[in-house]
Amino acid sequence: MRMVDLRPSPAPLELTLHVHASAGAELLRLIGVLVDVEGTDNYDVGPDRIEQTRRRLPDGVLDQLHELDVVDNSFHVLSLLAAELPAPCGVDELLAELDADPGVAWRLLLGHHAGGHEHGSRPLGECISSGDTDAINTVRGWDVADDEPLGQLLAVTPEAHGAQLVSAIRAVRPLWDELEPEAMGAITRDVAYRQAQLDDGQDVGSIVLEATNGYELSPDPGVRRVVLLPSYWIRPWIVLGARHDAEVITTVVADQFVSLPSEAPSPALLRLFKALADQSRLKLLRRMSTGPISLTEATAELDVAKATAHHHLSILRQAGLVATRGEGRSSRYSLREDPPDAARDALASYVRPGG
Repeated sequence: MRMVDLRPSPAPLELTLHVHASAGAELLRLIGVLVDVEGTDNYDVGPDRIEQTRRRLPDGVLDQLHELDVVDNSFHVLSLLAAELPAPCGVDELLAELDADPGVAWRLLLGHHAGGHEHGSRPLGECISSGDTDAINTVRGWDVADDEPLGQLLAVTPEAHGAQLVSAIRAVRPLWDELEPEAMGAITRDVAYRQAQLDDGQDVGSIVLEATNGYELSPDPGVRRVVLLPSYWIRPWIVLGARHDAEVITTVVADQFVSLPSEAPSPALLRLFKALADQSRLKLLRRMSTGPISLTEATAELDVAKATAHHHLSILRQAGLVATRGEGRSSRYSLREDPPDAARDALASYVRPGG
């Protein structure tokens, strides 16, 4: 059986695209990886590298970082601040932004985790991020337990949170200064490649699809810009967010821009065969050969919890096999490539019989 992509070709999107190499964002994402104790195995840099880096932090700093990580993926979300930093989007610019507006990070986190609601005619999260006092008070009025993540965030004043974040960044910065050349070298090469694609006239949707390993932009009348912030440390994950009229996406630095031992298989090759070496994921690929599916349909197909089905679909996207469009209940998943052809080509490019 051959699997074919039955999706109609999407119309070109009328959006402007910006790609930034941001050291400020990458420092925050590094912190996010270091505090993600349960997810250490989920990053391409590997658990050994992460643990070695943790041990290089000054005494007490990791505990300080955990105190700030009160809601899921706090530091990955905070990296979206870099979408509006002035050039060169570095750590100095990030600290200046936090000094000028100590509550900006708190509002971004609150808005991100209060998403899915409306405030008048605008999304609640967008109103909170822009400093709308009524929107913030709306969330303060919710019945949220003090020990829940959102409750812990609400228990801290925006200014106190900002001061704690600045202190944490300054504590990690000496370590970051040592790690920066490796990460930013790969990120800068990726940015140059994406910019060349844009200069060559490729449409925004195609560039984003490739840069994210399968995330398709959805039309949104409130979105005028797309900002890509490539990351080295959180590969193969992407982070989606919004800043005013922009959709902000943390993308995956492509393997060809990462320094790897010459004989080592690429992370992309390992992700591909990890994705295929599972009965449930193969079942989903077979089902998608007949057309796109929703998360609810994938859950029913596998007879598992939604979180489990979403995990399988995420792994297939990271492997470059599946494209996702939309968010939440409206998400649709479809084949991006013919899996047999993708597996054959990827293995042949590494093994090179007779080479």
